[in-house]
Amino acid sequence: MAAYIVAQAVFTAIFLLWFSDLLSGSPNPMFNGPLVALATLIGNPVQIALLAGVAWWRSGGHAAEYLGVRAFSVRNFLIGFVVLALLLAAIDGASYLAGIKVVSTFEIDTWRSARADNWLWPLIAAVVVVGPTGEEFMFRGFLFRGWITPGWRGLVAVLVITLIWSALHIQYDLLGITQVFLIGLVLGWIRWRSGSTMLTTVLHMLVNLGATVETILKVGWAG
Repeated sequence: MAAYIVAQAVFTAIFLLWFSDLLSGSPNPMFNGPLVALATLIGNPVQIALLAGVAWWRSGGHAAEYLGVRAFSVRNFLIGFVVLALLLAAIDGASYLAGIKVVSTFEIDTWRSARADNWLWPLIAAVVVVGPTGEEFMFRGFLFRGWITPGWRGLVAVLVITLIWSALHIQYDLLGITQVFLIGLVLGWIRWRSGSTMLTTVLHMLVNLGATVETILKVGWAG
């Protein structure tokens, strides 16, 4: 929590000093693409650095091992990729048949506002690369290492971590948060199976890349 609060404080300071004009004309800052990109690009690296520092201190200088930063097998990658692909296909298919929008309002509005202000590439970098890295180091890295134990208590901890991660995605509606929760369960399982936060980070990036492609197909690149 301290790492998260400090990261947000650093972002807020930089925002107020140099980027406060990004709020002009935006009725909902949460759906402001440039602001979302800036918060992610600033806050997540600070948070990662702080967590790595704590991990280094707690592990006696072995921060990478503590956070699960290790290589992963092709087999585990393929298993995770296939499971997530099937899950997302099922969710999108069910949403389409039920007449529910596959691309959320948040994704559409942030994309359009970033496009209007020439912030598309920073937004893509934030959503596809920096955001997933920061979230995985926090939830499937730092918290996983501290909370997960063998047996049923470990399963409960995976569930709790996933619930906390899902609750932070308040920009989505209930269906979107449910989708985040299911993805989080898969990522938690893959982290447990492989022991690699790097693998969950790569898979998380691919999930967000797929969502970005869906947004482009829905809204268009040039408008």
